[in-house]
Amino acid sequence: MTLANRNPDVIVIGAGTAGLSAASALKQNGLEVLVLEAADHVGGRCVTDASSFSIPFDMGGSWLHSAEINPLSDLAEQGGYKLFKTPWVSTEVKTPNARLNQKEVGEYVKYMEKMWEQIVRCGDTDKTSSIENVLPQSRYTDTAKLFIAQMLGGDFDVTSPADLADYADSDGDWLVQGGLGSFIAHLHSNVDVKLNCPVSKVDYSGENVRVITPLGTIEAAHVILTVSVGVLAAELIEFNPVLPNCKISAINGLPNGLLNKIGIEFDPEWCEANEGDMLDYHIGGEQYCSILFGFYGSKLATGFTAGRFATELENDGAGAATEFCLQALRDIFGNDITRYIRHTKETHWWNNSYTLGSYSYLSPGCHGAREALAQSLNDRLFFAGEATISSAFATVHGAYLSGKQAAEEVASKFKSG
Repeated sequence: MTLANRNPDVIVIGAGTAGLSAASALKQNGLEVLVLEAADHVGGRCVTDASSFSIPFDMGGSWLHSAEINPLSDLAEQGGYKLFKTPWVSTEVKTPNARLNQKEVGEYVKYMEKMWEQIVRCGDTDKTSSIENVLPQSRYTDTAKLFIAQMLGGDFDVTSPADLADYADSDGDWLVQGGLGSFIAHLHSNVDVKLNCPVSKVDYSGENVRVITPLGTIEAAHVILTVSVGVLAAELIEFNPVLPNCKISAINGLPNGLLNKIGIEFDPEWCEANEGDMLDYHIGGEQYCSILFGFYGSKLATGFTAGRFATELENDGAGAATEFCLQALRDIFGNDITRYIRHTKETHWWNNSYTLGSYSYLSPGCHGAREALAQSLNDRLFFAGEATISSAFATVHGAYLSGKQAAEEVASKFKSG
């Protein structure tokens, strides 16, 4: 099947949350839209695996972050989805020197709160330093700072505090019944998506934009590009004219970081950890993971590895990240725990050719890169995705909002024309 007979007003490249959101908003404005997706599924980095465990497992985005101001929270509740609102707090902490007692765990949690507050405060004025240079010092710093990569995708020494200062934060990190990926797909089920259709070239030199794919070349008045900054940095899509220096600088200032997940489902008989419990496990250097228990009030736990260490584990091969999390569980709960584990599954976002990472982080000294990436070119080529929105970067709702914003900008071109 080719694209020869299609004649859309707008082409959207990428069927992740940003692309689906953009397409849906454009359709509401009465425009003909076609979404081109390289993978064999919609959702991009927000996709739910419904078959590996007894309950759904979000391979990528899973939380409604900043839930009280997150527009997806309202949409989920209006759609009748149950939201799981239990917060996770560290209950077990292993540092290279010791397993912390409960008093020390409390001190560790308070230090983490102080650490984030200081990062945000310094980010208001310091646009050039790395987070490493603004951390408050404590006996817990060397372990706590490794959690930064799990939030930002990049490690403490390569990320900017200015990013955190720009983020619009509020209470609540909620889970959605059935998985956030499934919810996003259902929310945009009316969007026309051509799967298995990678884009190799975008020519925006003429009156219309020409998009070249294995299924043929298709044109539209406007194109919204929602691929990851990992794909952009790897130059997997050719542009004519070549992207200007300001756009290249923005892409280089927003590397695609890494967060991998390790799903671990326990037998119902295992009761040593409950919903909301969290294990932080650090055995030296950057060898660190967190394990959160009781997803959806079930026996599904999720381990997280991030940054350079996650890349190292992923490159070590399938099972390496899972084994590190199992090592953490055996160390804290005893070797007998393995007989209670039913199933495991791990993600590999670094080597996923459609994303080349998980989500973007801001390099020190590159403040303003998100705004520069979001700028359109020649009033024809528009950009969306979590990397383009400074108030909600690295989140599913950020991608959702960026898609809507790009769609509104494109729709205005048709109205003014």
